[in-house]
Amino acid sequence: MKHVLSVRRSGGFVSMLGVALWLGYAVSAQTPAQKPAQTKAEGAAAPQFLGINVVHVKPEMALEWEEFQKKEVIPTLQKGGVPQRDAWRTAIGEAYEIAFVTPMANLAVRDEPSPIVKALGEEGARAYGTKNRRFIASSRSFIIRTRPDLSYQPTSKDPPKLAVLSSLSIAPGRITDYETHVKNDVLPIQKKAQSLGYLVSQTVFGGDGNEFVTLSLVNSFADLDKGPAAIRVLGPEGAAKLSAKAAGIITHTERIVIRYDPELSFKVASSTAAK
Repeated sequence: MKHVLSVRRSGGFVSMLGVALWLGYAVSAQTPAQKPAQTKAEGAAAPQFLGINVVHVKPEMALEWEEFQKKEVIPTLQKGGVPQRDAWRTAIGEAYEIAFVTPMANLAVRDEPSPIVKALGEEGARAYGTKNRRFIASSRSFIIRTRPDLSYQPTSKDPPKLAVLSSLSIAPGRITDYETHVKNDVLPIQKKAQSLGYLVSQTVFGGDGNEFVTLSLVNSFADLDKGPAAIRVLGPEGAAKLSAKAAGIITHTERIVIRYDPELSFKVASSTAAK
């Protein structure tokens, strides 16, 4: 599986995201207490690191794994000081694939003991890991950085239900061209189409450094019948011209559909997290 928020390549989430594109940023951005600092120039949210863990659960153990998550994993993470975790399942793509997204204050937090060790101690963490590994066919972690400057923020305060997650490979030396393309061409279309949200993130560690991940938020599969924002705004001919404009910049695109899972997600109240 090759990275995405973190989303997908070779049947795996590529750096996402998770989320996030920020697989979790779409949700965490809704609460003022969880918003990153504002930039002085534009008043836009500052980039944020997100830790992504993508797991493939053994099909025969899926139900037992879900109970383990609800009864043991979530309470342990909360006890270990994790303020938030967002879970996304692959809806169209590889089955039994789940991405967990956790906001990171900085990379230095990785120098600290893991939340599991903080909650259970070294011996308890080893026992926990042994139990957890029974359920998992494979696991991979990523760190991504959200790109608010390339994103159209969610218009709803409720967590998104579905998202089209695209992993984009950018040609070497063309990242600046891609960023300009998104700002000048893509975002105006997303806004005119009144999209629920269009979120962009970039892989930092764990995957391809020339990879970007986008999330197009939707409420239902019926929304996908309306077609991409570019076609709805520009028509088929205009959308084709826009795609041609990006030729040579974006060398490869893969798409899946992911579903937000509120039962495996949590967010600790800010007053509780501060204790």
